[in-house]
Amino acid sequence: MDKHRNIMCRTLIYTIAFTSMRPGEAIALKLEDIDLVKKIININKTVYAKKSIRGDFELTSPKTFGSVRSVDIDDIVVEKLKQLYQWREDREWIKSDFVFCDKEGIPPTVKMLNQTVRRLGALTDINKQFRTYILRHTHISLLAEAGVDLNFIMNRVGHKNSETTTKIYLHVTFGTRANASEKMHAKFTELLKE
Repeated sequence: MDKHRNIMCRTLIYTIAFTSMRPGEAIALKLEDIDLVKKIININKTVYAKKSIRGDFELTSPKTFGSVRSVDIDDIVVEKLKQLYQWREDREWIKSDFVFCDKEGIPPTVKMLNQTVRRLGALTDINKQFRTYILRHTHISLLAEAGVDLNFIMNRVGHKNSETTTKIYLHVTFGTRANASEKMHAKFTELLKE
């Protein structure tokens, strides 16, 4: 990822991976939505583009009422965003309210972002079809593996009673339970031998 030549795409993909935003939510971000000091992103809109034509879009409300949320961001993302802002300033790009945009201030399309993620995925040894949503699902899985509460995860990703979140969460926690069962069995077997 770090070798990708386009700093805007790199930063956008990092932001999605570390926050679990939907692609349209991330592309719709404006500078006012991000507080780098408090390390918070306010998600309150998404990009709607009927035909995936550059610059032909409108900003709409997020997918659901629960999708309007604030997400804490990691120091890694804060640094990536600072680098992007500085890079744009150094090159005197057109001033834009959008966080992720080209030199003319126009945000990318979700289709372009998916193509970039697919190309990057093809460079790996992972045998899965890469789409931008894989970043979202991986984020959910990593939170579940870390033992984060299901309700916290659902709030973070903007789901209310979501089957997708629950399926991912239960899949990971099932593996964790199986691992715990194996450890308990080994411990009890050891105790019985004493």
